[in-house]
Amino acid sequence: MFKDLLNEFRIRQFMAGVAGLLLGLLLDIASDWLSGAGNFMIPIVAVGFFIALVVNGYLWLRRPARVGLQLEPPDILDEAAKREKARRGLIVFVSLYSPQKESSAISLKLEERVEAAKSKNYKELDFEHSNLATTVEAIITHASKLEHCWLIATISRANESSSSLLYVPALIELLKEKYGMHCKFHFGEEFAVTIDDDALIFSKTIDIVNRIFKLGKEEGLREKDFVVDFTAGMRSMTLGAILACLDYDRNIQMIGTKYDAEGCPQGPRFPIIFSFKPILRE
Repeated sequence: MFKDLLNEFRIRQFMAGVAGLLLGLLLDIASDWLSGAGNFMIPIVAVGFFIALVVNGYLWLRRPARVGLQLEPPDILDEAAKREKARRGLIVFVSLYSPQKESSAISLKLEERVEAAKSKNYKELDFEHSNLATTVEAIITHASKLEHCWLIATISRANESSSSLLYVPALIELLKEKYGMHCKFHFGEEFAVTIDDDALIFSKTIDIVNRIFKLGKEEGLREKDFVVDFTAGMRSMTLGAILACLDYDRNIQMIGTKYDAEGCPQGPRFPIIFSFKPILRE
């Protein structure tokens, strides 16, 4: 849809340029004619200018003035709804691992975390009591139907321990052994975002998400068979994921919770799926 709008905008620019060029020629020829030189080109250029003016006016009148957003009521999934709304394809972000205060892994030194990740020792890392707990929740939500899961991680070229990709194999081991996940997991540097700056991370995320949708098609997945969870990851990754899903068949998901009177999270986590589409408004 946005590609069509861009192409139409370029056509309008081109036709406006043609009309301006023809008007300039027409004025030059008319000046020669008034000076007594006369010119048979006047009718030809005048007709061309009139046609360009009409076409440009038509494109201008039918231009979309704004792009709005139509948001459908979100699906808040309880246990029964998880089985009904589960998707065959899932895209999730993996943040850099950080244990919570109540985690058994809170006392681990950085080098011990790295070693546990490399040995896939998910028990020692205690993912369920870390910032990756929402990622685990996002994935097991779709366990009943999930066939393919893409995990988009981050890479730091300067420091391996700052790469969330390091923890993905151990996270997958947890999902397979403890939660009995049998889907195909896709991960690696080809699905990872290099940490540099927000602008580049944003564009790289869009590229990766769009590429995954194409790969999913090769696996027999339609776009509406997917959901993209944006709960984890960096803020620029979140924005990239949402903008990459500005299509009626692409849905997004976040893991929500309830809050107390002071705005602090409390209670169980639950997935929310959002369906929306851009609309053109005059």
